[in-house]
Amino acid sequence: AALGLLLVTILVGSIAAHSYFNGQPDTENCEMSYSRPQFIEQTKFDRTWTRFADKYTLYLYREGGYDAFEEPFRIPVLFVPGNAGSHKQVRSVASASAAAFVELVGRDPAAVDRGQIGYDYFTVGLNEEFTALHGYSILEQADFINDAIRYILSLYPETRSKHRLSARGVEFALPTSVVVVGHSMGGVVARTAFTLPNHIVGSVQAIFTLSTPHNNPTASLEYYVDKVYSGVNSFWRHGFQNGTLDKVSLVSIAGGNLDSMINSDYTYVGDLAPQKNSLSILSSGINDVWLSVDHQSILWCNQMSKKFANLLMLIMDARQPSQIIALDKRMDIMRRQLFSGLEDDFAVAKPHTARKTTSSSYLFSHDYDSGSILLTPADILMMLPPGERDRPGKSALHLLPIDNTVKNPTVQLLYNPQLLTASESEEDIDAVVPRLVGCNKEKELTRREQHKNSDDDGDSGDMRAVFCETIPVASPARLPMKRYNANPSMPVGVLHYLEASAKPLERFEYLGLELPTRPGPSGFLRASIASAPEQIKVSPGYLRLLRPYNIRIPAANPGALNVRTRIKLDVPENPFFVFRARLSMRRNAASSHVLAAVPRFRPIVRQSDGRRFESKYWFDRPSFDLAIHGRGAYVPSDDIVNLPSTSLSSAGQWDGLDLDIWADPDFYSGFDISLHINWYSSLNRTIKRYDMALLALSFVWACLVMFHQLRTWNSGSASFPSCLTTIERLIRNGTLLVLFVGAVLTPIVQELVAHLMRDVWSPATLATWSNLFMGVRGTGWTLGLVPALLVVLSLGFVAFEAVVLTAMCNLASWTIVKFMARSESRRKHWDRHDVLAAIGEDAGPSRRLLKVPVRPLIATVAFVLFVCTFVPYQFAFLVIYMAQLITAVRTMVHAQLASPRSAATLTPQRLVAAAVLNNRAKYQLGLLLFWTSSLPYCVPELLVWVRNLSVMWFEDAPSDHNLANMAGYFALRLLAAHHIIPRLAFDTDRPLSARARWLRVITSAFFAAAVVCAWLYSVRRPYILYSIANAISAWLALVQFVNFPLRM
Repeated sequence: AALGLLLVTILVGSIAAHSYFNGQPDTENCEMSYSRPQFIEQTKFDRTWTRFADKYTLYLYREGGYDAFEEPFRIPVLFVPGNAGSHKQVRSVASASAAAFVELVGRDPAAVDRGQIGYDYFTVGLNEEFTALHGYSILEQADFINDAIRYILSLYPETRSKHRLSARGVEFALPTSVVVVGHSMGGVVARTAFTLPNHIVGSVQAIFTLSTPHNNPTASLEYYVDKVYSGVNSFWRHGFQNGTLDKVSLVSIAGGNLDSMINSDYTYVGDLAPQKNSLSILSSGINDVWLSVDHQSILWCNQMSKKFANLLMLIMDARQPSQIIALDKRMDIMRRQLFSGLEDDFAVAKPHTARKTTSSSYLFSHDYDSGSILLTPADILMMLPPGERDRPGKSALHLLPIDNTVKNPTVQLLYNPQLLTASESEEDIDAVVPRLVGCNKEKELTRREQHKNSDDDGDSGDMRAVFCETIPVASPARLPMKRYNANPSMPVGVLHYLEASAKPLERFEYLGLELPTRPGPSGFLRASIASAPEQIKVSPGYLRLLRPYNIRIPAANPGALNVRTRIKLDVPENPFFVFRARLSMRRNAASSHVLAAVPRFRPIVRQSDGRRFESKYWFDRPSFDLAIHGRGAYVPSDDIVNLPSTSLSSAGQWDGLDLDIWADPDFYSGFDISLHINWYSSLNRTIKRYDMALLALSFVWACLVMFHQLRTWNSGSASFPSCLTTIERLIRNGTLLVLFVGAVLTPIVQELVAHLMRDVWSPATLATWSNLFMGVRGTGWTLGLVPALLVVLSLGFVAFEAVVLTAMCNLASWTIVKFMARSESRRKHWDRHDVLAAIGEDAGPSRRLLKVPVRPLIATVAFVLFVCTFVPYQFAFLVIYMAQLITAVRTMVHAQLASPRSAATLTPQRLVAAAVLNNRAKYQLGLLLFWTSSLPYCVPELLVWVRNLSVMWFEDAPSDHNLANMAGYFALRLLAAHHIIPRLAFDTDRPLSARARWLRVITSAFFAAAVVCAWLYSVRRPYILYSIANAISAWLALVQFVNFPLRM
């Protein structure tokens, strides 16, 4: 059974690894960006400014060819790199900003007078520290950031007076704040700076974070990381309530599916800041980007860098002390630039300038009898009156009659912007927008008016005068026509789409479209007034998605396809599953342009949800993958407090997955969508979200293995059971089944109890309950599938560790024995001394002595002093672990040497010695397996310690030299080196039976408490497992100690 589990684990692990690297739902399509960087070290920023001057460095970025001055005088921006990041990572964003400013000034020289004077990019070299793994480094870097901001602001009183940027003499205010851009953990460092005493209030009013895990750490391998996160997030949630952060804007941009370094679920900041101050979006939904990016390419991706630079250009205003525009206007601009415009909350645009027009205001007007307007460049040219093609200044009016019998009428406008202008400039194309007007016609006209209209407007068939008024509508949304694996250097074509209620047209007879009379070379326009697109809700359920689930649109009225169709998939908010969708279009045989054999535009599909956090587009794709980025598994209690007390699930505002399909209704009569679960791609999303759960559950199994080994030994077994034998018993005695069922039921019980107690418990209690075990992701019976899978895989992982450790020790001992076989003197020494020492191990209580030699004692004292003063305790644990590994190999060598090699050496003494040594070797291997689960929690501090040594920085976190954090491991290592743990058997004839009984009961309680604690709390806080293992080791050392008289 153990072998079968091991093989299954290796197979699933291999498939998961392959899926992790090759099964991403999205593909990379970034264009490389290029720069000419120059980094000017700020040497005056020394110890007089910050105590970290010897560890960290501040630079000023200058772009070659654009920046001629080596001193800052524009608007300051500070870039903070992330985990193991470099100050050089700013170059793509800074270079794009410099180019965008030059382009802006070239297009609009007056922009400088409006305060758009460009940016000075500062960047910090943070020694490439591992801030994702070390909380104390986050605090040190945040302290340095505050000092750097104070220094940066001190430069401008002198430099601003030197450089007169405005030709009109406009005075610019001295900066009192800095724009901060943080990548990855740099965003957390930037937010942490607000919580420190040296932070200057108001010195940062805009923070942009790129791929930053805001809500929870990616890997909680260290206590200080979790402590920093808890304190910072609590400060920010309450800061917007008490007014501390009222003027601060927080924008979080993440890469989505391709980001394998962090979970993009944690980048959502809607739980930390109110909507008026915050914005969260994935790069796949950003206008002009429309693609997923990985953790590093979000900085150098040319599409992303240009968009970010253009965004910064729109919010700067050097006339203000903050150097940026006011919060409300700033957030409004950023929403319009980043979001598509299809989101309900952000689709309300400012109305056009109110004005009234008549027939004389237009070159000509044209009426349409059908329910829609269809235009191409040829159509517009044909409508022009003779001799009027070169007449400038006037537009054409296209009138569509309003049908008052239509229920819930909606205006739908879809057009290719290249139809409206012959310019190839993207700015000119986007600037030309059809104006929507509501129009009425006079019932009768005099002969003189008819003659005048005929002269001015041409003969349009209806000579009545037209009176129009502009109506307020939203800005059109942009729909990308970006093909799969298209050349990223080529411009992406777009369609503009507007959908608005026709209620403002109730008092008008016609919907009018003001269009230019000089069309572009290509494109089309389609406008109609029809019933609002119906939302089609389907609830397939996961069981039905195990095989293809078909959706037919339209189902009841074939041929009645709308230009936009919305399908709402009522699926739980479960980010683990990837759904493969296949789209099949049905051609309309009665199409008016069927002879062309092609539609006016290919189908465009958009995925979104009610949180407006994630959206993705596919153009002309017959198959695509749908994946959800849901809320994080763990909900902060403060977040729940600030929300209505309804239920935990309401905090995520999840109402299903929306699919919008745009298709040419004149060419297609409908379409079919087939959905099923993509298991292969789903596997990599599970790994990305619950990699820490494997560590936690592996510790649970390591505890159970150690406990069952001790229980078998205490029951009177002649031999100490091996790790693999114990794993086999755990599978056969039902322990695996119990934990499997427990993993399935625990999240379901959590959700059920939270639902029943939502009106009884306080929000904080509800959050605490929900955060147990693996948290709650989504709803329904599928909550337990992933935990159950991880329970099985984690036991297989422990079995794999046991096989590796056993094989490694056996190989090392076999090699040593073969080497010793060449030396007869070594064998004689073993026969004379070590056999007798091994026999004493199994003697009665009066013979069992714990020997503590003086020389190792001196080495131990020196080792302890070294840990107290210089090296962190994590390094000490690594030394202890290696010593235990060497001890296990040595004991196995002795066991092989003690085994009888021939009939002549077959003596009772050798048999007893071999059995004793074999038992001791198995016990030491069991401890080694138990301690293996503590290794990952020592790696972060060791990496930071080595990195600090490289720059001669010797200041460590206060807890790094706490001996209590290694005392249990150290004591058990000393005692278990030469002695196996005594049996705690219930034998009334032995004088130690009463004490043994209590020791056995307490030992069982220790392991039970460790398993329960690890099960409920360690998935979110895996760093506690190190302390739990240390406590159990201390108790086992005490058990060994109290059963031996001490002799020096």
